[in-house]
Amino acid sequence: MGSRTARSGRAEGLPYSLSRWTDLPAAKWPWFEAQLKQGWMVGFDPRTAVPSKWSLDPEDVLGLVFWTRQPNNLIEHAELLKAYPLVVHMTATGWHEVEIGAPSINGAIGSMWRLIEAFGVDSVEWRFSPIPAVKDVVTRFEVLASNYAKMGLKRVYVAFLQDNDLMPERRSREEREAILREMAERSHGLEIVICQDDLGFGLGLLRTPNLRYGVCENARRFTQGRGDLTFDDCGCALTVDPFNLNEACTMGCTYCYAADKRLAPDKRDTTKDLPVTR
Repeated sequence: MGSRTARSGRAEGLPYSLSRWTDLPAAKWPWFEAQLKQGWMVGFDPRTAVPSKWSLDPEDVLGLVFWTRQPNNLIEHAELLKAYPLVVHMTATGWHEVEIGAPSINGAIGSMWRLIEAFGVDSVEWRFSPIPAVKDVVTRFEVLASNYAKMGLKRVYVAFLQDNDLMPERRSREEREAILREMAERSHGLEIVICQDDLGFGLGLLRTPNLRYGVCENARRFTQGRGDLTFDDCGCALTVDPFNLNEACTMGCTYCYAADKRLAPDKRDTTKDLPVTR
């Protein structure tokens, strides 16, 4: 069974998400290496939710979208990925209290530098998401922003907590708006892009320089800006994903929108290495 019998993401206008439901570079890398070796993976068509084979031949891949807190495997195996158009969305918040296995602030600064060296600044994005529920949140943000701006990053994607089974968002709208304004003042020139899932802030906030609503990944980077992509409700591009909401991640972070047990009973079982099928 080779890639010739698999569907082409490029032909169908669908990038591959790796992954919304688990930190693939940190928790599932051996699995991904095996898929690259065989030349295809099973992934879910976002338009139908039906799984099928998708080619990993570089000629069939529109783009790879990685989401990770810990990019070491991407950096160390960059040679495996050199033939693919890709983008790495790296989460760095310094919220070590809840993000198990995530790098420290200093570690995140070093990891971002190595990511940019490996893939180029245009293929790397920073996510300060979720915005930590700590008193010194803006200080943590500014340390990262000052360093990342010097590396050539132009923006940062932010979102507040999405309520889950362990940690609800308890800050009022006014408190969140104040945090965003202070972040904008201390962003060192980076544009702050607020997830459209956080719609509802006052109009005055959006007049603040460096703040705007946007989407995490519209994937037009893979189509030279053409509009031939299909989009989700939030504005992000629809993507093929090898995992779904039943996935259990091995990272064990206290806060994780994708680990909410209300989505599936085994979401927080960190012993599972493969998709949960129940």
